[in-house]
Amino acid sequence: MSASTAESVAEQLRTERAAWESRPLLRALYAEWFGRVADHLSPVEGPTVELGSGIGAFKKFRPETVATDVVETLWADAVVDAQELPYEDRSVANFVLIDVLHHVPEPGRFFAEAERALRPGGRVVVVDPYCGPISAPLYKLFHFERTDLRVDLFAEGAQSGDDPFDSNQALTTLIFWRHLEQFRSRHPALEVVSRERFGLVAYPLSGGFSGRQLVPYRLLGVLRFAERLLQPLAPLAAFRCLVALEKRA
Repeated sequence: MSASTAESVAEQLRTERAAWESRPLLRALYAEWFGRVADHLSPVEGPTVELGSGIGAFKKFRPETVATDVVETLWADAVVDAQELPYEDRSVANFVLIDVLHHVPEPGRFFAEAERALRPGGRVVVVDPYCGPISAPLYKLFHFERTDLRVDLFAEGAQSGDDPFDSNQALTTLIFWRHLEQFRSRHPALEVVSRERFGLVAYPLSGGFSGRQLVPYRLLGVLRFAERLLQPLAPLAAFRCLVALEKRA
């Protein structure tokens, strides 16, 4: 990876860190999502490895996590490429990817590597954007990352370029909702044990890391109530999703 790309990553992470420190509503939402992730982790023996740890927020939430990223950062314990995992066969308990899977150039390569490196009963837990009838057009309008629901998600180089921030926010939706049976036929050793859609109200109103925050932190309780009330509309209006995969024994 070029020096200019590494510096671009460092600058992006500095921007994200500044947003994280200044937005208590965003931190509260991610803390809830981290709890969801922790609830889905496998108890089998072995390390829990976060891929694409970014600003290190999940490791702060769960300190025993091994934080990794595709380049050296202030918050990563090791440099790891999700498509070429440096772990021995059947050695890892969990892989965690938070806002990362949609950045992986060839997700099929990652899933094959995860199958190899996970212990039986080990898990992959993903939190990523969800692109439904409401969220997809809003992502296209207001978010700088690409949102393309027409891409051949299992093609070689499903993402373009060598920048770690190249992405397609629709990737997880395509894999685990629109083309779930294709995923299952390609990766039968990875059983889909959970699919959840959430983030209908609080997340879009929070502005995320780069948008305008539309409600103050003091309304968090109201937002949580609205989220529970509107949950039946998640297939239409969710902005986020969680997927948990388990390696079959």
